[in-house]
Amino acid sequence: MKQKLGDLAEISLGFAVQSSVKPDPDGNVRIVRPANGNERLSIDWEGVVRSSLPAKRKLRHLQDGDVVFQAIGKGHPAYLVENVPEGPAAIAHQHFILIRAHVEWLDPGFLALVLNSESAQAFFRERASGASGKVVNQGVMKEFEVPCLSLPEQLQWVQHWWQRCAEIEALRAEIEMIDSRFREDFEVEFGGR
Repeated sequence: MKQKLGDLAEISLGFAVQSSVKPDPDGNVRIVRPANGNERLSIDWEGVVRSSLPAKRKLRHLQDGDVVFQAIGKGHPAYLVENVPEGPAAIAHQHFILIRAHVEWLDPGFLALVLNSESAQAFFRERASGASGKVVNQGVMKEFEVPCLSLPEQLQWVQHWWQRCAEIEALRAEIEMIDSRFREDFEVEFGGR
C-alpha cells in the first residue's frame, strides 16, 4: 500500500533569495543550499553559510526531522535535516522543497531514502518541467506515493543505510591509505633524483 506524500506531510518552498547568498559571519540566519548535502543524505552543517535577512521576513525554520528535496537541477537528491546547530535559525534555500511529515508513523530518514531511490528519481525526472533547469514543483511532490511500511521496518532500512555508509567510508579510507603508502614508497625510492 502507498499514500500520497501530500497527505502525509506539509510541503513548502525554500526561501527565495533575490541574488546569490551573501555570507555574513554575524548573520541572523543560516541558509542550507544544495551544496551542503552530503553522501550520507544529511546536511553538512560546517559548510552552511550565515547571512543577514530583514527581520520582517516570515521564515520557515528548519528543524530536526525535516527533509529538504532539491527541486531544481539535473538531479533531485533529498537530505535529512538533523542535528541543527544552536545559534541562528536555519532555512532552506529556494532550490529546495521543504517536507515536514505530520504523521507519526513516517520516519524522515526512511522518507529521504525513498526520495533518493532510483524509482523515485525516475518519477521526478519524468515530471520535471522547464527547458533548461528541470524543476520539480510542489504539485508533483504532493502526488508522489510513499510506501506504507511499519515504523520498525522503516527504521531497519535506515539502519541498513547507515551501515552501508560506514562500510563505504571505511573502504574509501583503506583505498586512500593504500594509495598514499604506494606514492610515499615510490617517492622515497625514486623521488630525489
